[in-house]
Amino acid sequence: MNNMRPLTARRMAGWGIGAFASNAFNTLPGLLLLIYMTDALGVPAALAGAVVAVPKLFDLIASPWFGAVSDREATRTGRRRRLMTSGALILPFAFVATFSSPVRGDAAALWVFAAFLVASAAYLCFQVPFTALPAEMSDSPRERTRMMTWRTLFFTLGMLVGGVAGPLLTKDGTPAAYRTMAVIIGVVLLVVLLVPVMSTRAVRSRPSAEAPSLRAAFRTARGNRPFVLLSGVLFLYYVFTVMILTGLPYVATYFLGGKKEQATVFLVFALSSALAVPGAGALARRYGNVPLLLTGLVLWVVGGLVLYVTAGIGVAATSAAGVVVALGQAAGLVAMYALLTDCIRFQAERTGHDSAGVLSGVWTAVDTAGHALGPVAYTLVLSLTGYASSTLDRPVTQSATALEGIRLAYSALPALLLLTTFPLVLRYRRAVAGQALGTAAVSPTEA
Repeated sequence: MNNMRPLTARRMAGWGIGAFASNAFNTLPGLLLLIYMTDALGVPAALAGAVVAVPKLFDLIASPWFGAVSDREATRTGRRRRLMTSGALILPFAFVATFSSPVRGDAAALWVFAAFLVASAAYLCFQVPFTALPAEMSDSPRERTRMMTWRTLFFTLGMLVGGVAGPLLTKDGTPAAYRTMAVIIGVVLLVVLLVPVMSTRAVRSRPSAEAPSLRAAFRTARGNRPFVLLSGVLFLYYVFTVMILTGLPYVATYFLGGKKEQATVFLVFALSSALAVPGAGALARRYGNVPLLLTGLVLWVVGGLVLYVTAGIGVAATSAAGVVVALGQAAGLVAMYALLTDCIRFQAERTGHDSAGVLSGVWTAVDTAGHALGPVAYTLVLSLTGYASSTLDRPVTQSATALEGIRLAYSALPALLLLTTFPLVLRYRRAVAGQALGTAAVSPTEA
């Protein structure tokens, strides 16, 4: 192993800040892209949902391929910088284009689709090698766990900026407001994405002697049963939790008062999640990551059910319910990413090869697929309950059934569906024991 120097907090933070950019990019389209198309560009809800989903579903195949490309680059050059740098440079400009459609209606859907597809591909160029790097930056499990703590903190801060600044900058709801938001956030993304590129430029990669093909990438991941089960948890987790985030702009518009109220709710949610990260780490050290993950899921379920009630009460009550959900997010993310490092370590022990790039690619594919299907699931409910698209100059009064669909799909429905993750978590725990992953995978992890 090549990187033996102890990592400083500055180097850990330099890498971890990449999670700020990646989550800001995921949060903003998740919150705003759908309502941008339906309410500012006049795109029908079903078509808008497809535009959001298809570029993300593309990642399901492309992410493992990018992982194999990253491993081949590392085999050839000993670095993962080229792919990562390409993504860092392209993503901000594609993001701006996504929210800068010069046309309306179906033509706008085509514009947004093309720009968002490029942005999604650029995101993968950055995200896949970024996720693979921690295993190559340190030989110390303690240091790698500290890196994941930095990652979770910046991840939450990225959600805070994306979820608060985005809605505030677009509160007028005009295409020009969305374009201005995209330019401002695009500049921030460009700076933040380049920081981890520069701070990890000296990292030497340690891939297998032979970089895997795409088929081999899937075979590698499929043979790691704990990883497969944990990926299933991640997928369902994001599908149903993203439904809640996707629905927030609609609930804010039709129940809470508008974009300012949306920003208030999201600010409380993101700050609560960030503040809860150290506590989640302490619980992980004491009780273990699987119990912490189950606790986080329970909090999401309870919080989602409460959100259904509070949507009809007001901002303060909704914000209070959001704190419960935020605690669930902090616990769930700390636990899942700590367990991911255990799965990667198990893969190396089982095969004798470092497959960090491949597993990171598959993990990113599952992540993005979940983020893609969350908005689709939400818009499906909107379509079934009769939600009508509109523009600022042609407002529409929604029916009582449509309003109920907005509220239900944002709260109680995804909360109850999240219960499907519990059997997978329990099967993961059994698979770890059955395949002798070792006590590291189930023991408390420092976070």
